[in-house]
Amino acid sequence: MSHLMRARRIADVLRPDHNNFTFLRLLAALAVVISHAVLFRTGNKADEILSTVSVYNLGDHAVNVFFVLSGLTVAASLARSQDVLEFLVARLLRIFPALIVCTALVVALGAAVSDYKLAEYFSNPRVLSYFLTTSSLSSASVELPGVFLTNPHPSVVNGSLWTLKFELLCYILLALIGRCGLLTKSKFGAVLLTTWLLTGGHLLLHQTGQLNSFEQAERFWLCFSFGVALFVFRDHIKLSGLIAAGLGLLAVLTAKTGWERIIDPIAAGYSAVWIGSLPLGRLRDITNRMDLSYGVYIFGWPISQTLIFAVPEISQFAIVTTSVVLAMALASLSWCFVEKPVLQARASIWRWIGPHRPSSMCFNLPDHRPATTIVKSQGGSDLLGERARVISAATLQQ
Repeated sequence: MSHLMRARRIADVLRPDHNNFTFLRLLAALAVVISHAVLFRTGNKADEILSTVSVYNLGDHAVNVFFVLSGLTVAASLARSQDVLEFLVARLLRIFPALIVCTALVVALGAAVSDYKLAEYFSNPRVLSYFLTTSSLSSASVELPGVFLTNPHPSVVNGSLWTLKFELLCYILLALIGRCGLLTKSKFGAVLLTTWLLTGGHLLLHQTGQLNSFEQAERFWLCFSFGVALFVFRDHIKLSGLIAAGLGLLAVLTAKTGWERIIDPIAAGYSAVWIGSLPLGRLRDITNRMDLSYGVYIFGWPISQTLIFAVPEISQFAIVTTSVVLAMALASLSWCFVEKPVLQARASIWRWIGPHRPSSMCFNLPDHRPATTIVKSQGGSDLLGERARVISAATLQQ
């Protein structure tokens, strides 16, 4: 009875069967698709949902939630990892296989909708440039020859991918922090305070307008590092609807000001984790079996652009609903035939790479052995094969 009366904390909901993080990420991905579909209908970024009442539109808020949840779950992944290399290999396998397949499919799509003839299209050096640049995360703004030139938001083939390089950068920074032994409560508190004073102070000066690349990196670090902080201090942070409501009110009061850029990661991130702790019954079980969020996110943009190209007079309702349905369908295929098989192969890949890793890659995470206990409580052991099978469910949330 005392356990039931005790206020829930972050540590109580880290196991996949105790949270709805996979479902929340799917909702966030769908919010991005909807936000972009509205943009593509008119070509005017000011028309995106929430643009008139917040410094962030609907898609921006959703991406902020993505980064907070990523910081929380990826920090847990780091704590389970044996060393830097294992952690980074896991991150790369989560991002790049589906990204490469998506980029190849978009190149094929471009051949079908391009103003160029087929031979001219594939012989154009911009096709190879697009594939290499996009699949390596060098840029998300490279154009394909003759593709979407007449759309209201012309030429940009898959603009959603621009955030992935910042996600990868956050992974690398987290790995460095872990390698330097700074992911303990006392040391990470100092890291958090220092970086938030620097990045938050700079963003406070940016009241309006679009953020440049450096400022976007600051924004995403605020979101990601807050998620990491939720993990580091997981035993002390209570989950409360009243706290979530209070932070939400604070976010409303600071809307359209520089302070919103500081408050939003905390308000949206904490609220998302609180919502993620609520019981959803069968819906939680279903969404934990298939993580469609990444596929929805990377396929949504080209789907909406293609709909506008094919049916220029398409209604707002039609492009939103059709984009959502098609993105979910392609994400399901991506999960079943690309993402899930790669995740299942992680143990075999690591069994091949692991013995050759240098000892200098080992982590120093003395405060985070309880995270291993979380994994063991799901029935695993420290043996590589067993750990991989046990973690496979948690992998959905990484």
